[in-house]
Amino acid sequence: VPSGLQAVFSSVGQRPFIDLTWAPNTERDLTGYVVYRRTAASTFVAVSAAPIKAPAWRDSDVHPGQKYYYTVVAVDLRGNQSAQSAPAEELVPLEVR
Repeated sequence: VPSGLQAVFSSVGQRPFIDLTWAPNTERDLTGYVVYRRTAASTFVAVSAAPIKAPAWRDSDVHPGQKYYYTVVAVDLRGNQSAQSAPAEELVPLEVR
């Protein structure tokens, strides 16, 4: 199970986004990670297109005034997914500069 998930909002001089980082998985059969996201009004859905290799991901599909919740799972060579990480959350401010 991935650990240490953190979510950080930013928008200085560019389109708003939330960067996610977590501790890398050291298992030899790791294929990558899948990121899941939800809002208060929805359930978790996968938002990374395919398993990503690095223990980091940028969510550029965020909207002002919305709080996002994230979890990450590890995927092995056979396509098995771990349990979800502890969630991280981040709020996109109403006024994005």
